Amino acid sequence: MEYGNDFDFSYGVPDGPTMSSSGSDIFSVIMTVYLLVIVAAVMIGIVKYVFKSIALYRLAQRTGNANPWMAWVPFARSYLQGDLAGSMPLKKRRLQSPGLWKVLIPLIGTAVIAGLYFLFIVVAGIGTALSYSTGMGAGSLTLIWVIVFLLIIAVVALQAIEAVLDVLVNFHIYHRLTSHNMAIIHSVLGIFIPMYEAICLFIMSKKPYNPGMEPNLPPQAPNFGGNPIPPTMPVSPAASETPAESVSPMPAEAPVQQVPVTPTESSAQNPYVNPMQVQGTENLAKDAQSTEAEPAENSAEK
Repeated sequence: MEYGNDFDFSYGVPDGPTMSSSGSDIFSVIMTVYLLVIVAAVMIGIVKYVFKSIALYRLAQRTGNANPWMAWVPFARSYLQGDLAGSMPLKKRRLQSPGLWKVLIPLIGTAVIAGLYFLFIVVAGIGTALSYSTGMGAGSLTLIWVIVFLLIIAVVALQAIEAVLDVLVNFHIYHRLTSHNMAIIHSVLGIFIPMYEAICLFIMSKKPYNPGMEPNLPPQAPNFGGNPIPPTMPVSPAASETPAESVSPMPAEAPVQQVPVTPTESSAQNPYVNPMQVQGTENLAKDAQSTEAEPAENSAEK
């Protein structure tokens, strides 16, 4: 005789995903979105960098800047952008080197933020150690909040100073190429819209300068097709050897009286005598005889 239990219960609950499977699906979706955001940000950054570099390179060439290649170097392009703006008025003073300040302000701000962050780590570590050893970490916690507050102020101040400097620099670049009001609008929108500054500089680099605001370009030497010496007119060897000023005038010669020559037998026999010359001398002799005969005839008629 066999004894056994056979229980088969069905509660009518449909099979579905477990907590572990649903959590992994959510994590994969979050990571996919995060990677897409990173790729999009990198692509936008590359496009912005290329457009701004091309714009600064063109503007540097148009203003006669000696180093337009700086438009492609990360920190040097900030200096070049400030150099293109020139000296800027600040109330009663003038900012003579805005390019230098565009390089120094981020470096100084980054150094201050890094120092505060390092101090935050040190104080947090010391406070954690004291709380575990002696149970007195209230002072350290207060100091941590003070450092965090200073860190936030430093970050906000750095971004504000950089934004103001960028507006001033871009305004002094734009107002030479467009109207005063549009230069202000473009400069302010370049802070809030990521790609606006690069695209606006790229478009402005092709526009002509406003009348009276053209850059003072240094005088350029004329180009003679690669030859530094200008071409000269060809001169004949005789003229180059004896200039016209050094040649003294020749004295006028006395007129040569032509004597009629009668042909002789020797000239007729001489094979080197030109027959045309002999004939010319004969004609001269005949003319002389005719001129001598005319006064004789006139005297006879009288």
